[in-house]
Amino acid sequence: MKNIYFVLLLIPFFTSAQVVDEIIQIDTTFETLKVVYKPEITSSYYFKKVAVFADDTSKIAIEKSYTNYGQNGVYKVYYPNGRLKIKTVFANNKIYGEWTYYDENGLIIIKGLYRDGTKHGFWAYKSLMIYGRYKNGYKNKRWKRIDESENKYISHYKMGELKSGEGFGDEIPFYLSTPRKADVNRDTNQLLSNIRDTISIEKEYEQAISFITKNVMFRKSLKKHFGSSIRKSLGVKKAFDKNERFKFILSPEIKALKITKFFKESEEGLILVASIDTVLKEKATDLKQLFSGETIKKDKNLFNNSTDKESLMVITFSEVKMNLLRLDIDWTFKEEKSKFRILLYFDNNDVLKGAEYEKP
Repeated sequence: MKNIYFVLLLIPFFTSAQVVDEIIQIDTTFETLKVVYKPEITSSYYFKKVAVFADDTSKIAIEKSYTNYGQNGVYKVYYPNGRLKIKTVFANNKIYGEWTYYDENGLIIIKGLYRDGTKHGFWAYKSLMIYGRYKNGYKNKRWKRIDESENKYISHYKMGELKSGEGFGDEIPFYLSTPRKADVNRDTNQLLSNIRDTISIEKEYEQAISFITKNVMFRKSLKKHFGSSIRKSLGVKKAFDKNERFKFILSPEIKALKITKFFKESEEGLILVASIDTVLKEKATDLKQLFSGETIKKDKNLFNNSTDKESLMVITFSEVKMNLLRLDIDWTFKEEKSKFRILLYFDNNDVLKGAEYEKP
């Protein structure tokens, strides 16, 4: 009879307790869990908060520890299957020390170090095979990426600025985002000089053209996206000159290109560029209206800045809205049409700072 009474006491707690939207940070992305918090476990100095999943109150979702000075101690987030998802430690309301993110099978996806709530120390993005160090929240010194064939690619940073190498999809090399006057006569920047000497276009478009013409990471992503067979890979190579610069036609039509693909990737945690992911999450309603798919206007100046008017690669621009610029690259190969979607991010000074490519 006592056991029945105990069960009856538990039922009102879960049926009447408030469902909370708990925001979980996963590196540079966020997700929302609907949870219900149990009564706190307290002592004279320490208390613990435990939340269960709102749709299955038999399973723990979150565990937090607190003292009189705020969140302190171990912090854990779980998957519905009971496996650990995130584990770290808080000190005075800030992450301090090791932070680990696991997949549903218990394998480590990301592992790194924080100091006072800021990335500081070695980080391993194991699922992406990217490794390097942060200093006060900025990528610093040597970073390494290993591809599926175990080839190694090295990039060097100085407090967040990519100084050499290809980067990892979320950075623009320093020499491209802030071109110097001394560089305009060099062969590697001659195209940018030629563009400026022709018909004027918006500076965001100018930077975008320079980027897609010469960026190594973009070139590899484009070839991988279109080169699904040996025949197609050979066809894509023809879109590059002997110096590996991209050749393309610029469409005179400016369209409000849809960003549905990138919203989906953001929800799945696949966006690498933190600034882009933040805009997608915080401005979703406005962005869906602004990037609606229709043609906005025509600008013949864009077409006149094409690098090869005979190319089978056609690039269409959107307008820059909320710091984002969408590009479509349409390729016709043997009468077969395919598309590659790109999303660029500009800071508040209209400088190109990030690029995101659609995933397969």
